[in-house]
Amino acid sequence: MTLRQRIEANFETLGLQIVRRRWWVLVLLPLFALSLSSQAPTISLDTSADVFLHEDDPAKVLYDEFRDQFGRGEFLVAAIRTPDALAPDFLLKLRDFHQALEDEVPHLEEVHSLINARVTRGLEDELIVDDLLEDWPEDPGAWANLRTYVLANPLYANLLISEDARIATVSIETSAYSSEDIDVDLLSSVEDEEEDLAFLSGAENDEAVFATRRVSERFHGEGFEIILSGQPAVQTEIATSMQRDMARFVGIMVLIIAGLLFLLFRRISGVVLPLVVVAPAVSGTIGAMAIAGEKLSAPTQILPSLLLSVGIAAAVHILTIFFQRLDAGESREDAIVHTMGHAGLPVCMASLTTAGGLLSFVTAEIAPVSVIGFFAPVGIGLALVYCLLLLPALLAVLPLRARGGGKNASSEESDLDAIGRALVSIGDFSIRNAWASVIVLLLIVGFSLVGASQIRFGHDILGWFDESHPIRVATHLFDNEMQGSMVLEFTADTGRENGVQDPEVLSAIDALQRELLDAAPRAEIPVGKALSIVDVVKEINQALNGNQAEHYRIPQDRQLIAQELLLFENSGSDDLEVLVDSQFRMARISLSVPYVDPILYVAYLEDLRDRFKERLGPGVDIGVTGFIPVVATTIESLIRSMTNSYILALLIITPLMMLLIGSFRIGLVSMLPNLSPIIVTLGIMGWTGIVLDAFTLMVGGIAIGLAVDDTIHYMHNFRRGYLRTGDVREASKETLITTGRALLVTSIVLSTGFFIFTFSELNNLYYFGLLTSITIANAFLIDIFVSPALMALIHRSARDEGQGGSSSGQTRA
Repeated sequence: MTLRQRIEANFETLGLQIVRRRWWVLVLLPLFALSLSSQAPTISLDTSADVFLHEDDPAKVLYDEFRDQFGRGEFLVAAIRTPDALAPDFLLKLRDFHQALEDEVPHLEEVHSLINARVTRGLEDELIVDDLLEDWPEDPGAWANLRTYVLANPLYANLLISEDARIATVSIETSAYSSEDIDVDLLSSVEDEEEDLAFLSGAENDEAVFATRRVSERFHGEGFEIILSGQPAVQTEIATSMQRDMARFVGIMVLIIAGLLFLLFRRISGVVLPLVVVAPAVSGTIGAMAIAGEKLSAPTQILPSLLLSVGIAAAVHILTIFFQRLDAGESREDAIVHTMGHAGLPVCMASLTTAGGLLSFVTAEIAPVSVIGFFAPVGIGLALVYCLLLLPALLAVLPLRARGGGKNASSEESDLDAIGRALVSIGDFSIRNAWASVIVLLLIVGFSLVGASQIRFGHDILGWFDESHPIRVATHLFDNEMQGSMVLEFTADTGRENGVQDPEVLSAIDALQRELLDAAPRAEIPVGKALSIVDVVKEINQALNGNQAEHYRIPQDRQLIAQELLLFENSGSDDLEVLVDSQFRMARISLSVPYVDPILYVAYLEDLRDRFKERLGPGVDIGVTGFIPVVATTIESLIRSMTNSYILALLIITPLMMLLIGSFRIGLVSMLPNLSPIIVTLGIMGWTGIVLDAFTLMVGGIAIGLAVDDTIHYMHNFRRGYLRTGDVREASKETLITTGRALLVTSIVLSTGFFIFTFSELNNLYYFGLLTSITIANAFLIDIFVSPALMALIHRSARDEGQGGSSSGQTRA
């Protein structure tokens, strides 16, 4: 008895033991499933940009340090269109809007607008820092002076008001830290003790955005048209779309799967049982994530649909054989035992190879992809356990009857015969034209490789939304009217206390800021605004020198700079807290830039970092962080992860194929129909210009695991038939009549399950679903058109070698 035959015999024994101990299985397994699933409702969402980075990623560490030092640094911005943003009536309404936001938005740090814009002025030796509209203008002259001052102030332009005064902005800055499970009264003391605090959660961010929307809707009207933008709004929009999509997709998928299962089995039990068995695996996986402290993110939201599809496919293979044996007249116990012996090994190996393909994601440098690499195999393992233990136990206790030979059965048999005849005809065609079938596939693969070489990488988060989406409309508005919607955050660490007060350091930052602003009209990525402590120092110096324009510059006396900054702090303003650290060792420089494909920022950020280093010298350490730099880092990680994950998937799956099939040569050759669908998909992406991002990256790893399933079931059953008959065509016919039908149904289930993602509100999920469904469909087509040809060529070659060996033996004799 071969190893494979012994394993199959063990599966038969397992089936018999389950039948005899079915009530134990039906009590213990549901209890275990319930314990895991009960934690699923506690999982939370995280759609922030840094969710793509591991906790120990240098970019994530720098981003966290930045938030600890300077605050969240990401603003929810309300752009308000109006004929005149300095008209008294508009400013009155703006004041009410500003106050309403302060009163109603939770988790608020501060609201910034023209109402509380900083005004710095000198009065003899005293420095006075007020809000712009702390004293309301009382006469036309005061209003005229206000207009002149605002339009002439370089700090207000393209930050609080557009240059043509037709757009005013209100920036809502939320707290950097979460208040969940923290006594708000003790929050300040906790910060003073430098305890580790959790950053603002996704749910808290959503609360702030929703409250801002409610206030905005109340004030929105003619002459006061409000458009919301900013990274917090993007984060909330993604989370909202995810929640809507997940509910819709799982519901639609269940309905589609139920319909397909009914068409296959024509039994209610054939519809209910797979769903009852697989649903606990899905909810249990989400529960396991919650227990482990993981959160659902944009990439990990595919897990429920993925696990549902894969689990159903395994259940279909088991039920197909069981109902065939039951309808053939076998007792229920014998049908279960036969099914476990016939389908147990290939179902187990198919699940292992699928899990192996997904396990390759564990090494990904993109955190959510790595989470999928861990928890998707966990979910597939749960589905496998439930299919091999719980499903047979249910089959043993439910009142299932063998189908008779009535009209409905005859109709079903006729339909299935038609499907079987079509599959057998395709197999015969492949065997008769074996070399032609393989050559055609190789030509398609070659053409696809040329296309794959043209693949472009990216991680365009705003590109996930349609161009007409309010988020993208608002972003274009800021880019066109306010000279930039994105902010690049740089930190300059001088390494010494009061190093930022050095005139040379300040002058170097000032020179580079002016250089970037002057070059904006000619730059590919123009800097529309630059803010740092430099602007405050120049503002103070001008105020203390009679507000004369020529004194809007950096003093060249270090002591004078220190004195002026001390006066500013003593004035009651806390604006320095977001520009420098308490020891004046580190400075923050914020650059406003337009939104473009984030991949363009990779080289741009390196160039800016080098220019800062060149200006400030080797003694100053330059850091780059913020939303865009984090996204740019994700792109670099993406490229490395793709190569590593695909190689690891091959290293895991190839040996498993050889082990299952029991032949090194056949196992190696079988990788051709497994890899070809992925290569074809990569070719489609390259030729059509679809970007490879964190979502489409996963197509290959997911698809190779699923493609192997088809090949495993075909090769396993073909080899059984060939060892029994010794005839390639007969073995292929038996395989396609039995296993081929199940492969067709499972391929339809899987393709449909992923195709549902094309109905997503987010473009990234649309392409993920489209490409994965195409890949799965191609995997099935390649298996039935090419696998029979490969088997014919391999066994023909083996037969020729055997005949040659016999002839040689006779000659030697």
